[in-house]
Amino acid sequence: MMTHLKQLSHALTTPLLTGLALLSSGSVWAHPGHDELLENSSLMAGLLHPLTGFDHLVMLIGVGFIASQMAQRSHAVRVMVSAIVLLLAGMAMGALSGFATGIEAMILASVGVAAVALYRRQGAASTLLSTLAVSLVLFHGWAHGLEASGNALAGFATGMIGSASLLISTGYLLGRKVSPKWQSAMVAVSGVVLVLAG
Repeated sequence: MMTHLKQLSHALTTPLLTGLALLSSGSVWAHPGHDELLENSSLMAGLLHPLTGFDHLVMLIGVGFIASQMAQRSHAVRVMVSAIVLLLAGMAMGALSGFATGIEAMILASVGVAAVALYRRQGAASTLLSTLAVSLVLFHGWAHGLEASGNALAGFATGMIGSASLLISTGYLLGRKVSPKWQSAMVAVSGVVLVLAG
């Protein structure tokens, strides 16, 4: 049984890490016309932003991991929907306030809290950590709101919610196949990469 889990984990982790590396690589978007596409389409910019921002990518997949650990499907759906609502609320707050102090630190903290929440599976502490991790998605939205221009906000938000939903769902599906300890390790390693790259 343990051997099968290791094989499954390896089979899922390698393509995931390869995909993450490709999505976070600037060379993927170096072809002519990409800059013009983003300037002319706030929807496309919103779609691409969560996919090309490694911190957002890791956290949204992490939220899916957290949702995958819920005993009831209705609780998992509640976690995923809450994350999307918090992302939108944070985006509105960022766009309206323009306040940026400490946002990056909160984003980094969210990844750490998610890793610990995934590691601790049971008890009140686990519930509290999971709730806190999902709540910190607000700051990921806040960062998006700071980056979107006022006129393009609706299109950007629409695209961002589409990509965020896809990433959370991907995390949920992966989380149903990979053990919580591996999920925690993946998020924790990603957090270390963020710190070193940062």
